[in-house]
Amino acid sequence: MTSRVAAGFGSTIGRGAFLAGVALAVFVVAVLAARWRPLWYDELFTLYVASETSLGATLRALLAGADTNPPVDYVLRHASLALLGDSAMTFRLPSALAFVGGLFAIFAFVRRRTGFVAAAAAFALPILSVVTYFSHEGRAYALLFASAPVALWAWQRATERERPAARLLTLFLALCLGPYSHYFGVLNFVPIAVGEGWRSYRRRTLDAGILGTVAAACIATLGLLVFARSATAMKQGFWASGYRAADIPGYYTGFLGWAGWAWVVALALAACVAMLGRRSRTEAAQRGTLPQHEIVAACVLALTPVSAFMLAELLTGALAAKYAIAFVPGMAILFGYLLSVVEGWRRSAALLGLGVLTLLGLGRFATDALAYRDDVPMPMRLAALLPQGSTLPIAFDSPHLFLETVYYQPQFADGRFQYPMDAATALAVRGFNNDEIALRGLTTIKPLNVADYREFLLRNREFLVVFSRDFWPGLVIALKRDGYCLQPLAEVDTTVLLHAFPGCRR
Repeated sequence: MTSRVAAGFGSTIGRGAFLAGVALAVFVVAVLAARWRPLWYDELFTLYVASETSLGATLRALLAGADTNPPVDYVLRHASLALLGDSAMTFRLPSALAFVGGLFAIFAFVRRRTGFVAAAAAFALPILSVVTYFSHEGRAYALLFASAPVALWAWQRATERERPAARLLTLFLALCLGPYSHYFGVLNFVPIAVGEGWRSYRRRTLDAGILGTVAAACIATLGLLVFARSATAMKQGFWASGYRAADIPGYYTGFLGWAGWAWVVALALAACVAMLGRRSRTEAAQRGTLPQHEIVAACVLALTPVSAFMLAELLTGALAAKYAIAFVPGMAILFGYLLSVVEGWRRSAALLGLGVLTLLGLGRFATDALAYRDDVPMPMRLAALLPQGSTLPIAFDSPHLFLETVYYQPQFADGRFQYPMDAATALAVRGFNNDEIALRGLTTIKPLNVADYREFLLRNREFLVVFSRDFWPGLVIALKRDGYCLQPLAEVDTTVLLHAFPGCRR
């Protein structure tokens, strides 16, 4: 049985069938999850901007501050919606395509230097991580994931002398893809800069073509400054500004999850890859030992959380684990290098490892996707909270639930539904105010009933409050501070309807 499987992987048809089958399975599961999973707050910003009537209107909305990210992700989603129709699935489709594309870029980079099994394991390993969540989310993180191995692959090919002009152009475009998809995509320059530096040191000469291309891509990223103005307005009160260096190990464990055993092995043995890659008698050795500059670049990519922390300290002032998602391809590449050694020693063991990784990854991914099938968005259940016949205004404590209700229950989102919180009050009572700034930016293209806290209280003596325990409280804290009584009326899961009126003191 093992010999037949090994023989199948020894043929071009068998290898192609494996890659195509896994890629198709990943894509189908991602598309189904995109169809079943409810849209959430962050995605709605992207959806409203990408749904503008034209590509020019989408770009103008970004420039006006309707959302805070670079344009490529919105352009792709605008095209998907325009070509395939308005649905959650078509809106999220670019994420599924980007995720699968990132897997193939990892495979191509590793396959250039190793055997098929090792490259296929690198291809499959990210499916075992939480990064699959972003394959069906309508934000730029799937592109951020894919852009890193795409840039590495383009650099790898550019170091080879065939058709240098075309390969340098590919490298330029690949380097621009990351930052024009997400601002933390600028970190894709770091592994290539360090790897090229090591290559230049080993060769005792500079590659003017590659250095010039990297410099040109750096200059091209300056075009993002016009889009970054709205993002900089949130710098002082952003929810992710409380990052610490001590959180970095949690980025790895958070993404790698229960599949940590495989990644721990890769981490523990990655330091040995350089020597093993030189000494092993694997297919990689027959094609040429693993180039040290590519190992260095992969290691630096795997340390993206450290680079992201430094960027946050120097410039952005904010950091979340998903901003460092590019470390996953780096870890996958190192794992592929490691498995190339195992492949040389005992190919059947490498094949077994590949099979286990693939089946575990696809099984977990499919299970997660199926969990969304019966998921009902909270706004669809709000009717059970609202009292019959009441005409009192309804204020939302959670900006997330407010915007999701505007989307899912537009018939309820009339003048009664309001979000009465301004940036200054939110910063004082909650400690961050990026949601208040973002919602006011979104009003440039989407009418929303957002109001300043004090003005709302002047207009309304009593009102109802929809309070969600899933979000940091803001309005509730401010009302208690200012002597308002909050009487519970009804509750559904983690959402509570409160009757607010003055007359109570702490």
